[in-house]
Amino acid sequence: MKALVYRKKGEIEWAEVANPEIINPTDIIVKVEGFTFSHADYRPYLGEDDSVKANTIMGHEAVGVISAVGNAVTTLKIGDRVAVGCIIHCNNCSDCASQNYANCQNGGFILGTSENGTHAEYVRVPYGENSVIKIPTNLALEDVVMLSDVLPTAYENVIKKVDFTKVKTAAIIGDGPIGLSTFLFLINNKVKVDIYGHHQVKLDFFKANGAYETFTTIDETNQKKYDLVVECVGNDRGTFEAAQQLLGFNGMLITIGVFKNPVKFFLNELWYQNITIHTGILNVYTLPELLAKIESQEIAPHKIVSQVYGKDDVLTAYHAFKNKDLFKIVVKL
Repeated sequence: MKALVYRKKGEIEWAEVANPEIINPTDIIVKVEGFTFSHADYRPYLGEDDSVKANTIMGHEAVGVISAVGNAVTTLKIGDRVAVGCIIHCNNCSDCASQNYANCQNGGFILGTSENGTHAEYVRVPYGENSVIKIPTNLALEDVVMLSDVLPTAYENVIKKVDFTKVKTAAIIGDGPIGLSTFLFLINNKVKVDIYGHHQVKLDFFKANGAYETFTTIDETNQKKYDLVVECVGNDRGTFEAAQQLLGFNGMLITIGVFKNPVKFFLNELWYQNITIHTGILNVYTLPELLAKIESQEIAPHKIVSQVYGKDDVLTAYHAFKNKDLFKIVVKL
């Protein structure tokens, strides 16, 4: 089969590799219909993540059809169409018992890191019954592949934590796919949303799809304050500090961005404002809810997809991440 293989910093290859096989009785094999990329797929290539070993197949997001099942699998069968969740979980450990699937002691965020991932014609999914969701054949790839990561990241980290009787205004810092996914959920809940970003083409897209205002710097706001501020950037760019400036009284700050270094928390300025702060990673426990929202057309995840490539253009699709005007890229095999 063909797969997108990480060789070393600055080197990837769409190469011929051996097909995956069932190793454990709870495994399934998925024939991949299509996949997408996230920034985690670029960190090893950029030299920002040295934990991924050479010759690992990349990726943790995909949709496909089951082609083989282990002998312990009873609720899935060959021919089922599924979306692969980016978090693998065993449902046996203490973390899984509390739905803390991202910290599963036998799984977690392992596809494309410690286990071969989804950017391939076939992928082995450990604990298959827990780690995929069956999806109807009539739903578009561009919609359902967003179930793997970007939709539950926004839904679980923001929407499930917010009391919308108390939130009428929101600011999203970050104009990437996570920011857009969060935005689509918030406007569905009748929230007036402002966007802060650095890419005018993306900001124009937000504006055309219902954003109230867009800004390229925090200074433009003239001290605007919000009920909810969602920070989606991370990477030690000062966005957590900027988010604090935008919080109103009784405001909530939710940070989804990943930080490598300590950040400043201005408690001396915020202690009297009765604020709430949430952090956390997704646990993909909401996939049935999200699938129902796609089926009812309550949400339209295909809006997050900027471009679709075919199987002969996988490397071109991968390198499209350099174009900061794009949201998600999808590859159809």
